[in-house]
Amino acid sequence: MATMGKTAPTSEAAWDIQERRTDQPHGWVQWKGTDVCMDVHCACGGMSHVDADFVYHVKCPYCGRVYFCNGHIEFIELEKEPDACVVTAGEV
Repeated sequence: MATMGKTAPTSEAAWDIQERRTDQPHGWVQWKGTDVCMDVHCACGGMSHVDADFVYHVKCPYCGRVYFCNGHIEFIELEKEPDACVVTAGEV
């Protein structure tokens, strides 16, 4: 089975090699109790969709590959605030 991108033998190993965005603006998704609506593009070329909670891993329905979901997401600063869907973060 040909692979593209990173591979790891376990979730723990994937945690260790995931890309972390610690030196730039970023977010960290806590996959527990989330309401995820996500298009999934697999290395096999298959495209599927997930609407679920607790999405720590995603399995491709076409080839069976299983992916660890990295929680780090990139933040791209906007020069102008959009008209809708802006959430103000609470202080930690």
